[in-house]
Amino acid sequence: MEISLLSKDSLKIKGKHSVFAVDPSKLSGDKGLYSAAIALNRLASEFAIQSDTVVIDSPGEYEAGGIKMNATRGDAGIIFNPIVDGVEIILGRLSTFEKMQSKLKEQHIVVVYVDSVMNASFITSLASNVIIFYGGAVGEMVQSLGQAPAKHVSKYAITLDKLPQEVETIILE
Repeated sequence: MEISLLSKDSLKIKGKHSVFAVDPSKLSGDKGLYSAAIALNRLASEFAIQSDTVVIDSPGEYEAGGIKMNATRGDAGIIFNPIVDGVEIILGRLSTFEKMQSKLKEQHIVVVYVDSVMNASFITSLASNVIIFYGGAVGEMVQSLGQAPAKHVSKYAITLDKLPQEVETIILE
């Protein structure tokens, strides 16, 4: 499984058998060949996708390209929970995670869009292996965590059997 940036505010998550995007921007120059596209911060009408791509922008249970996903609405937005190649991921905005933290369970990988700078120390309780931050305010927010230095990469690849034993912090840039 691989998580990479399409642009500062959009991601591509690639599994063995499918690829999906989070907020695929028309500005990224990507061709938009995805099994599904998740609307985390953008409207689907702003997406750069093919017409047969499944758009996930509301709560519910989904399956696209062999990837199963739950989407749960909270007071501040939606949290997405895909399982890619056996790796459990939880994806959402930092402000949404903060409001829903008591309702969330630990996952292998937590992917956080940093939409505001706040104390995000609670995020470490949600990840058993990896925390991935991306977005405009990511640098300031990670400094406030006061943890060991994070790895700065444009793409993060991992398999279920190679997940780190201790929580690793990744910044996608």
